[in-house]
Order: sequence, then C-alpha cells, then structure tokens
Amino acid sequence: MNARLAWLAIVACLLVAPAALAANAAPAAASPLVRTADGRLLAPEIARIVERGELVVAMYQTDSPPFYAQKDGVLRGIDIDLAQAIAGELGVKVRFDRTSATVDAVVEMVGNGQADLGISRLGRTLRRSQMVAFSTPYRMLGHAMLIHRVRFAEKYGKQPLKEALRSFEGPLGVIANTSWVEFARRDFPAAKLQPYPSWQALVEAVRHGEVLAAYRDELAVREVLEQDPRLALSLRTVTFTDAQTALSVMVGVRDGTLLSFVNEVIAMQASRRKPEERRMKP
Repeated sequence: MNARLAWLAIVACLLVAPAALAANAAPAAASPLVRTADGRLLAPEIARIVERGELVVAMYQTDSPPFYAQKDGVLRGIDIDLAQAIAGELGVKVRFDRTSATVDAVVEMVGNGQADLGISRLGRTLRRSQMVAFSTPYRMLGHAMLIHRVRFAEKYGKQPLKEALRSFEGPLGVIANTSWVEFARRDFPAAKLQPYPSWQALVEAVRHGEVLAAYRDELAVREVLEQDPRLALSLRTVTFTDAQTALSVMVGVRDGTLLSFVNEVIAMQASRRKPEERRMKP
C-alpha cells in the first residue's frame, strides 16, 4: 500500500511540474502600447503627439505654391491641407516649423526626431531613404526642363531635340540641396550640374544663358511661361513622359505606426468624392 501511495505521489508531481514551470516562467512581454491620460491605448509615437497636443510638421521656409504659401499671415496649399487633415484625424492642432533653410534640412529634421513629419513638396530619393521613411505618394509630377533657345541651338545645332537631350552634356541648373540634384545626376550623367540657391535664381540663370537649361518638375517649369508669356521668345519647355517625381510625407524611421496612419489619411483623401460624383447602383 505504501509503495502504491509513493507511486501515485510521483505521478502527481510529474503532472503538476509542467504547470509549475509555466507559472514560474518569465512574465509576458509588456504591451508596446501606451495608455494616454484619456485612457486610450496608442502606439508610442501617436501617444507622443496626442499628449503634446500638436503635430509638428517641418516645412521649407520659402513658399512653393500651390503646395504651401503664406498669404495675409495664413498658410495655404496642398501640403497645408494634408497636414491639417492628419492632425485633425489625431484630434490635435498642427504646428509648422519653417526654420529649415534648405529642402534637405526638412528631411534631416524628421530623421533627427525634431519634427513628427516633413511635408514640403518632397520628392523620394535613395539618399533620403537612408534617413526617413516615405509615405505613399500623394502627388505625381513629371520631370521637365526650361531651356534657353539660343544657347541650346548654338551647342546642338539642328540635331533632333530627343537626341540632344539623350546625350545632354552642357551646363544644367538645379536647385541646391534638393532631390533635383540626385535626379539630374541619374538622368543626365554627362551634364555639368550647377546648383542655385532658389528656383527664382535658377530661372534668372536660364534667362541670361548662364546654363543651357534648368531641371525641375513640370508644374514649376510650365508656370514660368504662364506667368510671363513673353519669355517664350527666348525660353522653351520640355516635359519627360518617362520620368516622374513621387511627392510623399516624410516620417521618422522608428515611427512605423505613424507612417501607416499617414498612409490611411492619404488613401482616405484620395477616395473622397463629392456627393454628386458618387456612383450608386439602382
């Protein structure tokens, strides 16, 4: 009888041991979510913004309509509307930090954690992808050139435009510290790049023949002749159908949930239609 009781005790220990081991195992990992003052569970980067009460958006200090421009003390434009939509969905106000003296400095602010987002007519480049994460594009812009007619003709004569551009090797103007420096090096490797501090300075350089052409997006290039049609006598524009710039919001590399949230807001805006434009089945 004693032997049988001893055997039952051994079996009981064997059955209880796994449960005991499980009970003594390391505790479950703490939740990665943060509980805010109002009781919500949020991702850390979202909680940071909500608790602060504002979304900090880095933006280049020089106006760039129709994306962002200040008029009568009020910022307006495509990028402004997008930033306000993101902040609105988070239930906070937005603060635009326009201390960046260059476009690349905007990207660096986001990469360094000095701003939650960068929204500033920002194109995606390989160099920038090493510092920040890109949202899905919210605008696509074709690449274009603003060309000085006389200087271009002097260099290439009667050579077909397509062939001349394919082997372009003259002085090509770009805005310094922008994505266009990288795009120009990639698209026109034989060109002699000349950086200028602003688009206005670059347009003047083309007008005076300092460079054969300026390289930027089609919207900016086309606007030059729209604002002053007389320039069509000395300048011409060319748009490339096989090259586009994807404008995206820049997000910190550690802020994955914020990036997903921004993508959702962009998708939501793209899918919105006016009531009269919505299709309904009968």
